[in-house]
This record gives sequence, structure tokens and C-alpha cells, in this order.
Amino acid sequence: MKKQLSTALIIMVGIFISQNAYCQIETEKIEFISEGNRLNAELFFPLLDTVSPAIVLMHGYPGGEGDPLGLAKKLSALGIIAFVFNYQGTWSSEGDFNFENSMIDARNAVRLLKQKNIAEKFKIDTSNIVIGGYSFGGAMALAGAIYYSEIQRIIAIGGPNEAVYARKMLANKSVYNMFLNMFKSFEYPDGPIKVNSELWINNFLNDYQKLDLILHSDSLKNKDILLIGGWDDQNVLLEEHQIPLYRKLNAIGASRIKLLAFKTDHSFNGVKNNMAQEIYDWIFEKN
Repeated sequence: MKKQLSTALIIMVGIFISQNAYCQIETEKIEFISEGNRLNAELFFPLLDTVSPAIVLMHGYPGGEGDPLGLAKKLSALGIIAFVFNYQGTWSSEGDFNFENSMIDARNAVRLLKQKNIAEKFKIDTSNIVIGGYSFGGAMALAGAIYYSEIQRIIAIGGPNEAVYARKMLANKSVYNMFLNMFKSFEYPDGPIKVNSELWINNFLNDYQKLDLILHSDSLKNKDILLIGGWDDQNVLLEEHQIPLYRKLNAIGASRIKLLAFKTDHSFNGVKNNMAQEIYDWIFEKN
């Protein structure tokens, strides 16, 4: 009888834990004005009585109108507020697209979440706001942290060092043409990106050192950084992007840098739940 009661109690406790492992969440469209342009933006937030940390989740290129990798829903269900937006000049957001505007958007997203009315309404822990991004978004999170003090905690998921691509384009015309043709395929009005791709790429190549994460590693060494990559990622090779940055930051004394690598490709399919849990744990390590 005692054994049966103990078994029943264990089952009941297990059911209780499983039912309370995830928070109820809601979403709300948010007014986000960046440099005078209205951006498409949405907040995913848990229904909790206490304040929660927040993460800005930035899209890859060309991105889309929705939840990058499904992480906003996963993280908000775990108790983290997630803010998603489209960069200036992309999808239904106003303005023009370029690297500089995308980095500014990241900074302005932090400023928005720290606004008193927003922070109080959605119970945001303004001392723990993370800028995160997938692919291009990860690159902009890291590069933005070089120039903007508002960006202190960064998660880059499959995020490249854009300078690596620049050097390849400068060294090989066929690589340049491959990238240019890809970017042109997404140009407005046939695509979702408001940009002159050729002008954008040529301007970037003339001053690509500005986005070189290794060159500017001194500006990153005192930040909290989580790098996430895929061992089978053929778009952003660990050996070319995340590992060199990790080693450089370690070499100059960075103490808050972490690198995670999953057995997956650039889609991160098959590991998203595990990745969400790792991100959750890292965000709360601050406390």
C-alpha cells in the first residue's frame, strides 16, 4: 500500500511539474520607431507576476515576418520576454536597408525595452536585456556591440564575421557575383528588401573593416557573449567564424565568452528545443 501511495505521489508530482514547466504566453504588436521609421515589431511575453529578462531576436537575411527559428515562442514559454522586429527597409518596415541601419535598429530595440512605460507594462528586467540574432542577425548583434554601449549581452546563432565574406568577395570575382546575384533576388519590389544591392555591397567592401569582429575584438572583450554554431553548417563555417572569434577573445582576456556547437546545419533543425534551453540557462546565469 505504501509503495502504491509513493508511486502515485511521484506520478502526481511529475504531472504537476510538467504542467508548470511552461508559462502561458501572449503576443502584442509594439510601436517601434527607429530613426524616424516605423518597424514591424512584436513582443512575446510570459504571463508572470514577476519581472523577466528580455531578448531581442533579430532575423537572418532576408528574414521574414514572424518568429526567427521559433525561438520567441520557445523562450517566452520558458519565462523570457522576446522582442522580434524587421530591420529598416525589410518586409513591411519603413526605411532603407543596410548594415549601419540594422545595427542602429538593434541599439534602438534595447532603448525601447528600457522605456519606463514598456518595461512596466510587460514586467521587463531592464538589467538583463540580451541582443540575439540568427545568421545575419547574429552578425549585427556582434557588430552592433562594437559601437553601442547599450548592447552588453549578445547571443549570435550561426552568426558570421561579415569581414570573412568581404575578403572572399574581394579575392574572387565569381564569389562577388554569387553574393550580388543572391542579394539582387531579394530586392524590392520583387523581393522584401528595399536596397540597391550593388551599391550596398560595394560600399561595404570599401569599408568592411568596420564590421571585422577580430579587428575590433577589444571592443567586445568585456561583453557577455554566447556564440552558437552548427558543426555541419556550410553557410557559416565554425572554423572560419565562431572559433577564430572565440579564440581571439580568450587570448585577450575575455572572461564572459561561451561557444556552443550542435550537430546540425545552418537551419538548426533538430536542436531548437535544446538550443532554447541552453539560451535560457545562459540568460539566467547573469543572476
